[in-house]
Amino acid sequence: MEEQRFIYAAFFQTPMKMGKFIRFVTGFTYNHTAISLSPKMKFFYSFSRHYKNAPFYGGFTKESVLRYCKKGEPARIKICAVPVSEENYQKAKKRLEFFANHSEEHIYNMISAACFPFKTRVKIKRSYTCVEFVLSMLKKYSEIPEIKNKKFCSIKELSELLEGYKIYEGSTEKFLENAGWEGDTFPEEKGKWFYWKKTVLNNGKLVFRFVKREK
Repeated sequence: MEEQRFIYAAFFQTPMKMGKFIRFVTGFTYNHTAISLSPKMKFFYSFSRHYKNAPFYGGFTKESVLRYCKKGEPARIKICAVPVSEENYQKAKKRLEFFANHSEEHIYNMISAACFPFKTRVKIKRSYTCVEFVLSMLKKYSEIPEIKNKKFCSIKELSELLEGYKIYEGSTEKFLENAGWEGDTFPEEKGKWFYWKKTVLNNGKLVFRFVKREK
């Protein structure tokens, strides 16, 4: 019998100041979303900041569950297990590998994030917010009718759409025992010049693509 495959969509209440600000603006419990293809969920994939001390330098990220903790304190998480076919599971896996192999070209969509209050997505090549990324993966590989035709989705709306697939909601503590930082650059300490240069170059690319995009 073929093993049932899942895309695990997770919603996090992150401890950083930016996360608290987003929750204040949205009035919603969670401010970040990511996916995992493993039931162990030691790592997630999303679009977010690359380094803890560079909040505006973001892109495709492999995220250890440790990044959602502050001073060792677990964060709050909601996990939804969305069933997918074996074929689509393998396609999703290859897509994540593609993102990982071209991570420098995939940028966090700051412009689209800024337009969130107007319920508008600003589509720019090779750039996503965390919600746009998770929604795009579920649109491509799941069979949820309500998601297939979605062009814009807030994190609250996405969470509500996936409520029927919820398998866990609570602390991240249960995932911390075997967690490590392998592949996640979040805790690495760099100089201010490094952060500044990366932030300027990254967002310069984004603005260039925005200006050059097809109308």
